[in-house]
Amino acid sequence: MRLDPKVSTPAIIRQARTKDLRLSTIQDWAAGSSEGTLVHALEQSDGVIFQRLKVAVVNEAGAARLRQLQALRNSPFLSGEPERYLRKCQAASKGKGKGVALKDSPAATWGIQAVNVNNSDLTGKGVKVAILDTGFDFTHPDFTGRTLHRKSFAGSRQAQDKEGHGTHCAGIAGGGRKGNDGARYGVAHGARLYIGKILDDAGEGTDSQALAGIEWALEKGCQVISMSLGAPVEEGQTWSAIFEQVARIAMASNCLLIAATGNESDREEGVVDPVNHPANCPSVMAVGALTHALEVSDYSCAGSGTTGGQVDIVAPGDGILSARPGGGYRRESGTSMATAFVAGVAALLWEQYPEAGAGDIWAKLTQQALRLSLPSTAVGSGLVYVR
Repeated sequence: MRLDPKVSTPAIIRQARTKDLRLSTIQDWAAGSSEGTLVHALEQSDGVIFQRLKVAVVNEAGAARLRQLQALRNSPFLSGEPERYLRKCQAASKGKGKGVALKDSPAATWGIQAVNVNNSDLTGKGVKVAILDTGFDFTHPDFTGRTLHRKSFAGSRQAQDKEGHGTHCAGIAGGGRKGNDGARYGVAHGARLYIGKILDDAGEGTDSQALAGIEWALEKGCQVISMSLGAPVEEGQTWSAIFEQVARIAMASNCLLIAATGNESDREEGVVDPVNHPANCPSVMAVGALTHALEVSDYSCAGSGTTGGQVDIVAPGDGILSARPGGGYRRESGTSMATAFVAGVAALLWEQYPEAGAGDIWAKLTQQALRLSLPSTAVGSGLVYVR
């Protein structure tokens, strides 16, 4: 439920009580427990308000009373949407394309080479990057000595990653080298990582968990929020007004939301699906994927050009090597991996331009992108690139 930003949280809670709707804030519950606070809050009350985002999540039992509140004159309860189920944006690679394929080298993976990170001295030092995903393997040796902040919103203790998707994406965005002397696979190894577990160990979650993760990341002062996840949308379906408001609030707080376009397409069969939620929101940077040959990945979704949902930028997505739980490495494909590359490059830019706002970083990402001879509906401004 989208709330009127001009009305204070206490006033909203008082008005809700007039219809016997019991609302609390996520902060009320966070003080008593570090894990599963959202689930617990929704069990103990009718809904939870995210104060920074000006959004409320209301459980099914309170839905009728919420509609009554919406009908009141000058109601602070503006508009509602049904809960969506989100999934990691991981795909099966469909090959390396028809052109000359980039390859991993002893110094760097093909993705690192493609975005030109290996020719930069930037590390993302001090920039706060939130990875909202399945968690992380905090024992991975490549991250020894680094302070990793954590919070779970998926009912699992300590944001541990048993699925592997979150560890892989965090490795791309903020990792370093494979061991001390191996190939570089991470973009911003100097960034401060904030790991928010919003997807469970099957790689699934909800809008509510995503909102809780975004609220936490803003509370911690994160400048980049990477979301390698999404929910499919139907052709012609417009974006979420709630997540668009959230993204605008984040940008006003000097934070850039970056999300995956989704993997539902099958371009070899002529099927190109629209950009996933929440990447289809105009104020969320939507990231598509490229093959080793810098062609559009078969699975990568595209903009329709009619109701928003455009692709803003693309990054390497096929056969990407990164960290996995247990201390090793594995290759994965998807717009998830591409999203992590863009999040890492955003951190590098914020190190380079520390006084820049979120809109400035968005502009720099798109302006310095490597132009591609491909449709803008599929690749946006082009390949994310470090100049």
